[in-house]
Amino acid sequence: MKIALISYLYAVFFILAFLADRLPFLTLIKKIPRLSKSSFQTIRSESIEDAKKQEILLANSLGIFKQSLKITACILLLAVCGLLLLLPGGIFLYLGFSGLLHSTITTEGLVISIASFFSYFLLKRLYVKIRL
Repeated sequence: MKIALISYLYAVFFILAFLADRLPFLTLIKKIPRLSKSSFQTIRSESIEDAKKQEILLANSLGIFKQSLKITACILLLAVCGLLLLLPGGIFLYLGFSGLLHSTITTEGLVISIASFFSYFLLKRLYVKIRL
């Protein structure tokens, strides 16, 4: 039964790796330093009036806030998907949902998650090399 549990958790984390790969994390994260750099350049600029600087800085801070909210929404989406993927795990009668959730928090669950994420990205890289 332990092998079934490990296999199930591996599959759940593999699917979560696929979903994390499909979400636009990098594009969202790259926009934040760009907006920060723009704000810094605006502050250092001597040719821009203070009122205009205030408008630019306010727009940049709002942009950073929006990007942060989008990143938070992506993380929450992944967490909800992970919990939904663990729900069918009730077939493991000796554990149930709470046992599966507890298993993901242990060191063994951490090792399984690292292995499945690593194998997903390794398989993706191999697929890209073979396809080219």
